[in-house]
Amino acid sequence: MNIVEKFLKYVSYDTTSFDETSSLEKASSDEQYKLADLLEKELKELGGEEIYINKFGSVHTYFPGNISREPIFLNAHMDTSSSASGKNIKPRIIKNYDGKDIKLNENTIMEVKEFPSLKKSIGHSLIVTDGTTLLGGDDKAGIAIIMDMLEYFIKNKIDHSPIEVVFSTDEEIGLGAEHIDVDKLHSKIGFTIDGGDINYVSIENFNAASMIVNIQGRSIHPGSAKDKMINAINVGMEFHTSLPRFMRPEDTENREGFYHITNFEGNEEFSKLEYIIREHDANKLNCMIDYANLAGKRINELYKKDIVEVKINKSYKNMKDIVIQHPEVLELVNKMYEKENLTYELEPIRGGTDGANLTFKGLICPNLGTGDYNCHGRFEYVDIDQMIVMSKMLTHLFE
Repeated sequence: MNIVEKFLKYVSYDTTSFDETSSLEKASSDEQYKLADLLEKELKELGGEEIYINKFGSVHTYFPGNISREPIFLNAHMDTSSSASGKNIKPRIIKNYDGKDIKLNENTIMEVKEFPSLKKSIGHSLIVTDGTTLLGGDDKAGIAIIMDMLEYFIKNKIDHSPIEVVFSTDEEIGLGAEHIDVDKLHSKIGFTIDGGDINYVSIENFNAASMIVNIQGRSIHPGSAKDKMINAINVGMEFHTSLPRFMRPEDTENREGFYHITNFEGNEEFSKLEYIIREHDANKLNCMIDYANLAGKRINELYKKDIVEVKINKSYKNMKDIVIQHPEVLELVNKMYEKENLTYELEPIRGGTDGANLTFKGLICPNLGTGDYNCHGRFEYVDIDQMIVMSKMLTHLFE
């Protein structure tokens, strides 16, 4: 199978991960195990060694090769985001894209003016959705790229240095690195293949925290509520609007941090708000956390009751400070791009990555792109030409 056929097969599996069903014993969705079984079978056919699926569904394998050199680790994740449906995906291939708006269905058009990244793909072949689901390029494009690279070496009997691969689960809910048996790995450096434009390499990511705000109100019949009711919904809105208005994802870019509300539920008696907080600078993240705590404190002082509880959990840190201590990693990146006569820029990830958590576990792991754009939604598309180029570039790591 070529790289496109691989990709189309992988996205036919609905591998949505769900935060509310995560546990310490298994992956958050059973469908991830089904894709794991398929990948295990394909890796065995390629002659991989030490192949196994752990209890979380992550697939580990090792190709020792015949060039004596330190192994390099590659990772892509099997799960997709729950932000949009991953069921019954109906991908469509557009050959020799002409640069115009793309009609996904009768009611949905992907307009170039809204998605200018499309201009870079003029003349390329694209895979798009039917406008009702996500595509799954995040990160099945990464899986297809790695499998295509492995097949190049194995089926053509080309000499290579040791290759270590893990296809992981539950990355989208922040557990991907936790589902990898780091203590069993041979490698000390590696790459996550999980991102957008292949002309960008990421060695830094957001520092991250999650925040839950619980609000205990007091429900009273509205007819006699004066000076008695504390409407938890209104208090929740007060808390939300107390945070800086222009520190939201829709108003920030590059290294600018944000508060992002992901859920708001409840009634007059009790409400809960859920947030993620992101900032590349750790000190600035701490200031944002302090500000959120202060907002809760001031509201409690206003109502003269402890009605607002702010609970914050730090989830991952920026890997940059560690990665820059290992120049050999960027030397490998330089080699890859020089071999293909391409250039790249270092781009901070406005999000998290399993590579960050792996880096803090001792496996230095920046991120490489896949040609996937607009992930987590109906307007997701994959640039096939970029996938092919990245597959070729990965081979230079092991030559």
